[in-house]
Amino acid sequence: MRPRQPEGLAALSTRELQVAELVSEGRTNRQIARALSLSEKTVEVYVSRAFVKLGVSSRAAVARVITQQRLRSGAPE
Repeated sequence: MRPRQPEGLAALSTRELQVAELVSEGRTNRQIARALSLSEKTVEVYVSRAFVKLGVSSRAAVARVITQQRLRSGAPE
């Protein structure tokens, strides 16, 4: 039996989660790159990995997943 893979935000690495949270705030890849001292290409890679791991295909969907997770966990938005 294979171990269960983490789902939702738990599937994201720390950096992918940071990027996803900034995406959910409406920031562009360029703004995220500046904020995290990364290249825009690196941010693109993190965004695309987050899309795959979260099973979404848009930045709005990333924001929706983060908002839903926060509501479920009772964390402040």
